[in-house]
Amino acid sequence: RRASRRPGPLARVRAGNMRKSLRSIASCASRVVARATPRASSTNASPRTLPRLTTRASAAAPRIALDARFCARGFASDASAPVSARTLSEALLEERAHESAAYEPSAAAASGPPEPFELHETDGDAEVTLTKTYGDDEEIAVTFVAQEEPYDDDMLDEDDFDEEEDGLDEELELEEDESIAIDFNVVVSKTDGSAHLDFDCVTDGEIIEIRHVSYEQYDENNPILGTAYSGPNFEDLEETVQDKFHDYLEVRGINSDLASYIVEAHLDKEQREYTNWLGNVSKFVADKKETE
Repeated sequence: RRASRRPGPLARVRAGNMRKSLRSIASCASRVVARATPRASSTNASPRTLPRLTTRASAAAPRIALDARFCARGFASDASAPVSARTLSEALLEERAHESAAYEPSAAAASGPPEPFELHETDGDAEVTLTKTYGDDEEIAVTFVAQEEPYDDDMLDEDDFDEEEDGLDEELELEEDESIAIDFNVVVSKTDGSAHLDFDCVTDGEIIEIRHVSYEQYDENNPILGTAYSGPNFEDLEETVQDKFHDYLEVRGINSDLASYIVEAHLDKEQREYTNWLGNVSKFVADKKETE
């Protein structure tokens, strides 16, 4: 599936700037919501389910998620035991049990990547890689990191944050029909290791946007001693050239089917790593008498 023509360079630059601001605000909002909301009982707490992506007619830059199901997790709570009576380790284990019971991966995440991509991941490592070969002389690797973004200090200074905090409840309404944006990287390399193209991309699960393309060539006899040229701003390329780059990726399987899987797999991996994190930290902070 091909999306309609992308907006012009100026519109994409403006959309990119707006997206960066929204990414920072959304990151802050997710934590405020998760921590400010009173803990519900374990029977009423909503699981951290995967958002359903909406079909969009235009090919504008993917929007940042302000989806309550994506931003905030449900929390478990034992009404019979006072909060002060539980240790940190016990509270973490309770959260882990709740997350394990409430979460179920989507069918897309459970079925694996579109063929012939192969999935490579390791427990404890947030990086996920999908690989395949194309033709007789190309290898393709798609990589994303299933990690919630930290606060972006460059985007919000203290004054900006104070202003946003004052109007947070009014300005940041979480809408369930919003899509999300996942950054990922595509490397197309020659099997002889002589050179590769590196694509920085983002997707909302349907549309893929290329942000940057770099080229690297390996020459042992003439190594680059200074700073290698990383390529132009993608938005500054002529529109036809941009479209041809999208076509180049699409015939290599970087399409809407893969985009949908990346979003689902990203959320699934992050959820599994979060659950493991709860268990590992619980063991670390447990008192000696708790482990005996």
